[in-house]
Amino acid sequence: MNIATLILFIVADLLLLVAERLTPLPGWLHLAAIVLLAQAILMLWGAFRRREERLSSGLRNEISGIQLELSRTASRYKSLLEGAGNAIFVLDADTARLEEVNRKGVELFGYSKPEFSGMWGRDLVHPCDQERFRALVNRLNRHGRATESEGLTFQKKDGSVFLGEIDARVIDLGSEQLVHCIVRDITDKVRTEQEIWQRNRELSILNNVLAGMNQGPRLEEVLQVTLTETLELLKAGGGALHLLQEEGAAPKLVAEKALAPRVQEQILAELASVPAAAAGVHTLDAGAKVSLAAAESGWQGVTEVPLLAQNQPIGVMHLLHAERRDYTSEELRFLGSVGTQLGSVIGQHRLFEELNWKSAELLRSYHLLERSSHNLGLSETKLKQNLALVEQANLELSRMDRMKNQFLGMVSHEFNTPLTSIISGAEHLLQQGLGEDTDQVLGMVRDGGLRLKELVADLLKLVKLEARGDEIAPSVLHLKDSLLELKAQLQPLLQEKGQTLKFTALDELPYFDGDWKYLERVFSELLLNAMRFSPQGSEIEVTGRVVESALLKARSSTLERFNSGFLQRCGERCYLEVEVRDKGIGVPAEDQQRIFEIFYEVGEIRHHSSGQGRFVGKGAGLGLAIVKGMVEAHGGMVWVESGQGSSFFVVLPLEQEAIQPALF
Repeated sequence: MNIATLILFIVADLLLLVAERLTPLPGWLHLAAIVLLAQAILMLWGAFRRREERLSSGLRNEISGIQLELSRTASRYKSLLEGAGNAIFVLDADTARLEEVNRKGVELFGYSKPEFSGMWGRDLVHPCDQERFRALVNRLNRHGRATESEGLTFQKKDGSVFLGEIDARVIDLGSEQLVHCIVRDITDKVRTEQEIWQRNRELSILNNVLAGMNQGPRLEEVLQVTLTETLELLKAGGGALHLLQEEGAAPKLVAEKALAPRVQEQILAELASVPAAAAGVHTLDAGAKVSLAAAESGWQGVTEVPLLAQNQPIGVMHLLHAERRDYTSEELRFLGSVGTQLGSVIGQHRLFEELNWKSAELLRSYHLLERSSHNLGLSETKLKQNLALVEQANLELSRMDRMKNQFLGMVSHEFNTPLTSIISGAEHLLQQGLGEDTDQVLGMVRDGGLRLKELVADLLKLVKLEARGDEIAPSVLHLKDSLLELKAQLQPLLQEKGQTLKFTALDELPYFDGDWKYLERVFSELLLNAMRFSPQGSEIEVTGRVVESALLKARSSTLERFNSGFLQRCGERCYLEVEVRDKGIGVPAEDQQRIFEIFYEVGEIRHHSSGQGRFVGKGAGLGLAIVKGMVEAHGGMVWVESGQGSSFFVVLPLEQEAIQPALF
């Protein structure tokens, strides 16, 4: 409204006022007042219309700007929603019905946007986590915001599941309330964190094992802690750790958890038959005895981990699972490392104990040595004195032995001359025929002289053998031919006692080098000895064979008693072995070595023979001593074995010629 219109209204109003007060009023004045008032009203209406038009145009422009801004804001919100890196859901706060979802949510769950429009929030959660989802909703209603950082298990359209972290908050729009939810897939993150945690636990267990190497006496505590932590890490409900002991000893249980006696018995039985697992870390078959025993106690899986020290089994660890368990390669590697580290710890502990024991023994020995040192110092002087006395005694013994040999040699030579005279004189008188009684006495004198002359000859022979002064003269011999000649000489004596002489396996024997003058005396003495101590009508058997040195060494326990140095000298040569077996009274074990000594005879006269001939009598005890000396002069040896009768064995070295028969 402008000023002119206002003035026009005022004038029209004054005219009307005057018309009311002045009567009668002219008609033109009334008409003028009415015209002016009408004109003022028209002008006022025009002013109001123009003002309304100006106001409407500005309001339209303002509303249009607001709508444009709202459109831009909606576009930006839509762009942010679709481009977000996490799945975003918008739900009705009252009904929990899905109102909006972004591209990431479609990709994550696999549903299309139309499919999402008919779903509820709980439809995306796996049944196993429905309770936790309801708890999340309750927290959201109370506080207006709720998060689940540990994650809920969500289920995709294809049925697969993943672990998702959720952050939800209520948005109040006045006329309605919405729930804004952000879902992040943390499956890989949780798996990585779990793997890192498991690796850290594995390293912690291995570090504890390594630290246990320096603990010494705390070995069983280290083993128990290691077993417990390993069971917790691999989610095993029970287990045991056994150490293998010395051969023949049962394995020792050093750590266990929830181990039933039946399972323990079966593990011990298995370890007794199979000391260690050669297959490395492995899960036992369901049909294995340990698995069957574990199944009786509710365990469905048994894993065996060998403990190795320097690649040798030293113990076994068993893990028991309530369900069948398949280990990953990383878990198998970890169990292998635990087995190796524990084996090293146990091996070091045992070495430590052995060193402690040896140190204690050494300390005790040192104390004993220290206590004995004083006595040793006193004894040293006495030992020197005793050594001097022993040396002097040895010199004296050597001198006496030489004097004995000289005396025997001198006596033998001196006896020969008078014995020759006695024998010759007796024979001369016998030829004179001085009478029956006289001839009988002279015959006894002659026979006694001859016997004494033989003894003197034997003494001379022994002296020469001991002094190594009688050299042998070897020639090529065959045992059977030589023994046949000797048998012919002994035949009258054999017939007198009704005895037989049998030769066995002599034809196959090879020729050998020997001095028959010596060997004839050897076998003559052995055969006469067998005839003397065998009963009337018995059989004497001579057996020959070729033996290798290895066979002789196998009989070392017997041969060493008769000649301790023979087996060391025999080398790899072959030998001719001759056995003279009789069925006589035998030789007692305590006398078997001494019968080869000079002047030694066994038993009483009445035991020497059951006959009544020239063999009744003990003799001078020189025969077997001469046999021993003559055989050893050939590089062989002689010994006796006695049971039912006696067997005298003579072994003589053979020359290894191509003409000799092969040994079998």
